[in-house]
Amino acid sequence: MTYWNLSFDCVAIFFLLLILIWYFSERRVPIKSHRVFLMFLMVIFAATSLEITATLMARNMDTVGYTAFYNVLTLQTLAINMIPISFSYYLLMLAHVDIKKKKPLRYLYYAAILTDAVILALNPIFRWAFTFENEKYAVCNIGWVMYAIDALMIGICVVTTIRYKQNFQFLRVVPFSFNLVCGIVACIAQIVFYKPMLNLMLVAIALTLFHYQQNAGTVTDVVTKLFNRRFLGEYVHNKFFEHKRFGIVLVAMDDFKFVNKTYGVDTGDHLLYQVGHFLEEMPGNKTVFRFGSDQFCVVIEKHVENMMDVAEQILERFRHPWFNDTQTAIMLSGSICCMECPKDARSYGEMVEVLDYSMNIAKKTRKAQITKVGDIEIDKIKKDKAIEKAVKLAIDRDELMVYYQPIFSVTEGVYNSAEALVRLHDEELGWISPEDFIPIAEKNGLIVEMGETILKKVCQFIRDFDIAKTSVKYIEVNISPVQLIQQNFADRVKQILEEYEVLPSQINIEITETATVNGTTIISDNINALVDYGISFSLDDYGSGNANIDYINHMPFKIIKIDKYIIWDSFKNNKAGVTLEYTIGMLKALELYIVAEGVETEEMKIQLEEIGCHYLQGWYYSKAVPAEEFIGILQAQG
Repeated sequence: MTYWNLSFDCVAIFFLLLILIWYFSERRVPIKSHRVFLMFLMVIFAATSLEITATLMARNMDTVGYTAFYNVLTLQTLAINMIPISFSYYLLMLAHVDIKKKKPLRYLYYAAILTDAVILALNPIFRWAFTFENEKYAVCNIGWVMYAIDALMIGICVVTTIRYKQNFQFLRVVPFSFNLVCGIVACIAQIVFYKPMLNLMLVAIALTLFHYQQNAGTVTDVVTKLFNRRFLGEYVHNKFFEHKRFGIVLVAMDDFKFVNKTYGVDTGDHLLYQVGHFLEEMPGNKTVFRFGSDQFCVVIEKHVENMMDVAEQILERFRHPWFNDTQTAIMLSGSICCMECPKDARSYGEMVEVLDYSMNIAKKTRKAQITKVGDIEIDKIKKDKAIEKAVKLAIDRDELMVYYQPIFSVTEGVYNSAEALVRLHDEELGWISPEDFIPIAEKNGLIVEMGETILKKVCQFIRDFDIAKTSVKYIEVNISPVQLIQQNFADRVKQILEEYEVLPSQINIEITETATVNGTTIISDNINALVDYGISFSLDDYGSGNANIDYINHMPFKIIKIDKYIIWDSFKNNKAGVTLEYTIGMLKALELYIVAEGVETEEMKIQLEEIGCHYLQGWYYSKAVPAEEFIGILQAQG
């Protein structure tokens, strides 16, 4: 030991000081792993400093005395054995392993620290850990127990990194694993070959961790100097993991794009900084994040019951002007959403979904006001997300089902067509109504892929069951406005029909009134292209929306399907019955074919036939059934 080269340790101390200066010069990152990392740094610093001190004392034993040297060496041994303990504990914090709930693991740490302390405390009497005689350091038999504990802690590090890899938010596994291996090699070199390289390698590991994991600069927004959304995920994840109650106040500037456009982006950034600074300077135990381009998230950690008071203070500030660099007064408007976790959300992902949904509603209905998430239907949000997940899964697994409801031709006395209806069953949610999943699919764009899937299944059904040889002339397929607005919609429909060798006349596309009332040129072009191709169009649910005669006159509809609620009402109300009769007469005069939906009784069938409906559809004939059952219905009619 007296001949150790201290150059490595001196370099390690230098870089440790740089890391510590860097650490304390950055803003404090308010999570437990950040504090444990500081503890890890201090243990390395203590071990390295004591190793240098002990080596220098060993070289000057006559001057400093054996007792003082021995005490320093004991402390150095304790410090170096605390390094793997503190490091493994730090990794467990990063991996969000709750040591409080894992009693065996917690007791293991207590036992490891206690064992090291007892062995070193009794070492002067029993020489359990090490001896230093004739200027030579030697590990005693019991001392190897301490190294076994170190090996166990390194094993915990390896297992934690592998088993909980998905829990590490930002850890770069490759450089970290490389440094961990180098640290193990350096440890062996120091113990077996007495090469004092361990501390320097530990500093390299600490530097890597600080750069990738603890550096506040990577989690700080450039414009506002607040923590960014990336770190919000880590921060809130810890709160949920620790089962802590906290409040969220989301502040969103209204029409902030107008500010950037009017005053310039630099002024906009300056105003964002001012808003962020105001939120940070507000009294109370809180942490502020930049949540989006014009949104801020305030996490209230204590006194959550005062959350609405905080929101009121923020709203009051927005009633007064903000100033740009030239002291020009600029009024900003802010909408605020408040939520309490884990009451309103049980995970970060769920929290973001609820906030996005709530703020969207707030900006439409309560602009520049405070909205409590609890006042909005959170259960509906969660249900919608579950349905969205079920739709995605069904599309990925090709589990969407197409059922067919036969349509009866009054003049021919047979089923001349059928409406294709999509059905969805989920393992967790069971059968999901189209009224629930279709709007969600339209909202998130899944309807485009879903629509293509349904059309392909219908075309395959027409081809495989050779529908042309039955009484069915065509199958009606519902098309969403979202599909119609796609630039290449008509081309895709043509490609699918050609792929399955289906004639255009065998497909009838149903669209609702809302699909084209406020239509665009793209929608008109798609419809006209498909009509020219030979596909006919039906107007679905006539009477339930805003369509008028002028609208019908200018759209290439062949069939008008009267909404079932109009039909049902006509049998309850005399005036509604008269209206329906004259409506049908008018549509017939326009040379349009009429389908009456919702036919459920013999009486309805007879009366609708008498007033001139061409086709009848409803449970009186059949509900929507799977393809094989529908074929059976066709065969049974003779």
